[in-house]
Amino acid sequence: MTTTHELQEALEEARDLPDGDGKIAELERIAAHADAAGDVRLGYDARIDLIDAYNNHTERWRMLPAFGWCLAAYDRDPSMFEEWDGEQLRWYHKWAVATLRSTPRVGLAQTQAALDDMERRFRAGGHSMQTIYNLRCKIADHIGDEPEARKWFDLWRTAERDENSDCAGCDPSRQAELLAGWGEWNDAVQTVEPVLSGVLGCAEQPEKALVAVLMPYLKLGRYEEAAKAHVRAYRRHRHERDAFSFLPEHMRFCVLTGNVDRAVDILAEHLSWLDRPYDDASAMEFAAIGALVCRLAAPTGRIVHRPAFESRPEADLTLEQLGADLAAQAREIAGQFDARNGTDHQSRRMAQWMSAEPMLESLELPPDQPTPSYMTEPGLPPRGATRSWRR
Repeated sequence: MTTTHELQEALEEARDLPDGDGKIAELERIAAHADAAGDVRLGYDARIDLIDAYNNHTERWRMLPAFGWCLAAYDRDPSMFEEWDGEQLRWYHKWAVATLRSTPRVGLAQTQAALDDMERRFRAGGHSMQTIYNLRCKIADHIGDEPEARKWFDLWRTAERDENSDCAGCDPSRQAELLAGWGEWNDAVQTVEPVLSGVLGCAEQPEKALVAVLMPYLKLGRYEEAAKAHVRAYRRHRHERDAFSFLPEHMRFCVLTGNVDRAVDILAEHLSWLDRPYDDASAMEFAAIGALVCRLAAPTGRIVHRPAFESRPEADLTLEQLGADLAAQAREIAGQFDARNGTDHQSRRMAQWMSAEPMLESLELPPDQPTPSYMTEPGLPPRGATRSWRR
């Protein structure tokens, strides 16, 4: 790859590669060749595709250097770019800032500086602050500053939406997750009502909203609705690799409602995904709830097969053995987050999750169906399809 034409052809071919290590390596090679050739625009395009590839794989934290390079190139010579590029760059700015909550491998001060820069750019461009309030709320919640998070939450909910805002169908789900974490059960359910009633929606709904209200439904005694929500949402999420972050809530629901065998089944089915998670936060939460499942299900005497990964051999483990491994992993990642954040919030949160006790002796689940209705509705992407950058 030496000529501009060859590099452009290679980039087009790389875009069609499946998400994974191979695609990332190829895009990184193209970016390096573009830099060597002094082709800024091609280097920009390759890195934009890299950001997408990192986000769709298991290395989201690696998007920060690529994003920083693209932002600097855009600032140096805006005339080289189209209006579309600026819109996409604003969206990826959100992704870059959001990596703080997903991995301890980026600095807190670095991310806060990126958010301050993002706010400056948004204000200069006359954009709504809704997205900024959203990000500040989530960062405050992540480090355990609930009063600060609630302040930004109120601003987020009341600010005007614009083209930079998250999907109108997903915003309520993310807000409900926060409310549930603060014990605001009724408010969490009310927040997603427009999604559950079909007034708002997107390709990820209503399953995403249903997971957000599993615990609120249980806390409010709305057991039948909780059972239906779990069965419908898991029917979809069990097949989607990028739904890994929803699996802890499914397992927690099952093990706290007496559906212990189903909880172990979910853990066993998806245990290999823990070896290549999309981010550290979802790995931490999966491991913590997996440890809870193992503790509460230990009397069943079940054995879980753990596949080999890198230097770890495959093994058939008792729930006590597996639970100890998962608890250690959850504590390790939580400790890394807390060391970065200067708090003990994630460690305390995971300890609380792992020490939970059943809420119900048993809760009957509705019968499952092999084919969910959304799979046959026209106009929706196939299950597991790669999602657009605009969401």
